[in-house]
Amino acid sequence: MKNSLLLPLLFFTLPSMAQIQFHSLQEVLNYADQHAIAVQRARIGEQISITGKKEAKAGLYPSFNTTLGYNDNITLQPTLVPAQMFNPSAPEGTFEEFTFGTKYQYSTGLQVQWDILNFQKLFALKTAERDIQKSKANIEVNRFNTYNAIASTYYSILLTQESMQIYQENLSVSNSILESAKEKYQEGILSEVEVNQAEIKHRHNERNLNAAQNNLQQFYLQLQSQLNTSQVIQILDEPASFALADMTLQSQHPEILLQELEVQKYESLLKQKKSMLYPSVSLVYQNNRTWATNDFMDFSSANKLPQQFFGVQVNLLGSNRFTTKQKIKQSEWELQMQRLQLENTKLVKQKEDELLQLELQKASQQLTDNQYILNLQEKNDVHAENKYEGGIIGLDERLNIYDDLLAAQDMYLQSLASFSIAQYKTYIRQINFQTK
Repeated sequence: MKNSLLLPLLFFTLPSMAQIQFHSLQEVLNYADQHAIAVQRARIGEQISITGKKEAKAGLYPSFNTTLGYNDNITLQPTLVPAQMFNPSAPEGTFEEFTFGTKYQYSTGLQVQWDILNFQKLFALKTAERDIQKSKANIEVNRFNTYNAIASTYYSILLTQESMQIYQENLSVSNSILESAKEKYQEGILSEVEVNQAEIKHRHNERNLNAAQNNLQQFYLQLQSQLNTSQVIQILDEPASFALADMTLQSQHPEILLQELEVQKYESLLKQKKSMLYPSVSLVYQNNRTWATNDFMDFSSANKLPQQFFGVQVNLLGSNRFTTKQKIKQSEWELQMQRLQLENTKLVKQKEDELLQLELQKASQQLTDNQYILNLQEKNDVHAENKYEGGIIGLDERLNIYDDLLAAQDMYLQSLASFSIAQYKTYIRQINFQTK
């Protein structure tokens, strides 16, 4: 088939726009890896998971906190002191008013805490690592789904372009029959009814070609959307140029891998919940300095008040032990649910693979049969045309045989579509989507 017939007129009317040419399905898939929105979003999700791991890892390091303080004691609160404390002869029960403190206080502080044993943070780090693995698997699932959606549109374009060539040939044949019928009508050989039948057949072929051209433009627009590009796309490929060397399916389905990692994540979450029952040990160091003075920003006569201590803290689970146990029980049920989902996913994907292989075998046999039938119908149509031109058969019989050819073409196109769909699904399913 010539590629000049494969492109709709729309793309030749826009020479000033940038164009992307694809010669195979793999080229389109490679482009999708870099531009498809679903794949890009999944890759951003991986970066978010990596950031979450770094955050969880930072929780294992010592935490530092520094402070700077300034207080202006505008009014120092007086304190009542028993008068006998300073004057033994003072009456009992009397008080004198004294004011303690300084007007200005400046302070600095350094606090350091290091959880040297914290099981919750350790398992939180493990969970964050599972999230990264899961996000990588999610990228592959998105690639798999994106590939299938794009391949469906890609082969719709190829099959539409293939049908357009057939419809173009049909239009030429029906036009020839119509012109011949009109001449014979003028000669009084054919009736007006027969001429009308020839014209109806010609208009039917014209309608099929116009519909295919419109569908082709829609498929190209859909492919632009899927590939996230406004550039004009040209597909320089044919269905016959693609053939599977191997029809077996050996790689693991990406959705199974994703669900396996989901189970591992919930296993890690369960351990994280159980670790809430364990004690944690922290080292604490604090160093504070305070300068007190009655003169603003005058440190020459300021009183220095240092404070420094080091401690060890052991945190034990207290009154919330019952709540923690319920959280653990909930996590156990969630893990069981994910394991059930994994078994179901394995079964469903196994059956999908088996159905796909059956579909491919059936479609291959049907395509071979319909191709053979089409070849026979094309030969019959040539013979019928020769007999019609020679006056051996009438227009009715000629059109009936031509109808058989059109029916054989439809069956061929349907089987070609089924076979192409089964082929690209098998091809994509054979890709190894295992995360690295």
